[in-house]
Amino acid sequence: MTDIARRAETRIAALAACSAPGPGVSRLPFTPEHRAARAVLTAQMEGAGLAVREDAAGTLIGRRDGPPGAPVLLLGSHQDSVREGGAYDGIMGVVLPILALETLHDQGVALPFAVEVLAFADEEGVRFPTALLGPRALAGTFDPAVLDMADADGISLRAALHGFGLDPDAIAGLARDPGTVLGYVETHIEQGPVLEAADEPLGVVTAICGIERHPVAFMGETGHAGTLPMSMRRDALVGAAALVTEVDRLAQATPGLLGTIGTLVLTPGAVNAVPRE
Repeated sequence: MTDIARRAETRIAALAACSAPGPGVSRLPFTPEHRAARAVLTAQMEGAGLAVREDAAGTLIGRRDGPPGAPVLLLGSHQDSVREGGAYDGIMGVVLPILALETLHDQGVALPFAVEVLAFADEEGVRFPTALLGPRALAGTFDPAVLDMADADGISLRAALHGFGLDPDAIAGLARDPGTVLGYVETHIEQGPVLEAADEPLGVVTAICGIERHPVAFMGETGHAGTLPMSMRRDALVGAAALVTEVDRLAQATPGLLGTIGTLVLTPGAVNAVPRE
């Protein structure tokens, strides 16, 4: 293992410790775990000689200036995680560019452009029913309506941002002028594992899947599972099961298409009750 690889491992491990209890890494946005990771990343950025700030969407930005008027190259990924996620997902794409710029800084290498490392706060869309908050803000596609969306505890995105010391009303003003941006590059752990199967250490991504999310409700009638005859049942879960198998069939039959049923909630959700919804 090279020296820079060892340093990357150490830094990623420090960030993996910024997690809620349980297996894997659970670091949802605008939580104490996120706050801890922000402090660690800030220290890493400052150690690389970067000027650090946080925008209204919670994106942590470490900047290395270039010549006056030069465009900026954006490097980065996300600092949040899914529940019980991996230590490398997202955060590797923040740690590695910091290390690269730290190496250039230590060697006194000048670049003909500015560089910013971006650590997005809410990319996954796990806590709130919306995703890519920081990237949408920079791209100019942010919809203020998402600020009223709430998590499972009834906390709105607006309230969570306020609680993190951020101004949600300023997000709409974060859009970048495309003429000032040289490009965006994201280093990411492979989640295929296509490269691993091909024994390739690195791949250059030319496209990723576009994501659509659709909530679907199946309505039936509940009854006692020990007395309601099968011929008289209207079991909502049986209908949902048909959708699950059809989604899988379509995805298997269509090149490039992926289909996943990620969550399933049953009502009344009891072992002795036929599912109503």
